[in-house]
Amino acid sequence: MSSVFLSLGSNIEPHKNIPSCLKLLKDQLKVLKISPVYETAPVGPAGPRKFWNLAVEIESGLSRKNLTEKLREIEAALGRGRDPENKFAARTIDIDILPQPDYQNQAFIMIPLADIAPETQDAETGKTFKSLALKLREEALKSMRVITRTEIGSKARISRIWHTAPRPGPCPPLPRPFRRPS
Repeated sequence: MSSVFLSLGSNIEPHKNIPSCLKLLKDQLKVLKISPVYETAPVGPAGPRKFWNLAVEIESGLSRKNLTEKLREIEAALGRGRDPENKFAARTIDIDILPQPDYQNQAFIMIPLADIAPETQDAETGKTFKSLALKLREEALKSMRVITRTEIGSKARISRIWHTAPRPGPCPPLPRPFRRPS
C-alpha cells in the first residue's frame, strides 16, 4: 500500500458532485486526508463557471493504470463525459492522480496539496509542496478563495466523509492570505 495524492475539481454543480465524489472515494479506497475546498477561476477555454478544487490523499495498493480505471469509473458514475475536442470542457468531476505534467505551476493543485502535505517533496524539483505553493501565492490571491463549510452545507447535505475524514486544515502561513476581504 502506498500513499497517492489526487486532485479533484468540478464546475458543474460542485456543491453536489464534490461530496458525492468523496463518498465514492471513501467507499472504494482508503481516504487519509482531504484539503479545504477552493473556488478557482477556470483554466483555458472551460467557460465562465468557476471550479471547486481540492486535494485528497488516499492509500492504495493498485497500480497507476488500475487506479486510473477505478477513478474513471467514479467520474462516469457522477456523469463525467469526455470531449476529445476540448480537454477544458466543463465537468461534473475531474479526478487526477498526481504528479501530472506541470502540476507544480498550477495554484489550484498546489495550494490544496500543500494544505494536506506541506513537507512532502516534489520528486521532480526536490522542493516541498508548501514552498511550491508559496511561489504561486500572488496568482492564488487573484483567482482563488476558500469555500467554507457553511457555504457547502448551505447548498447540499454533505456526506459523512466530509465531517469524519482527517483534514489538517490549511497549512500556515497559507490559509488567511487566500481569503479575499469581503
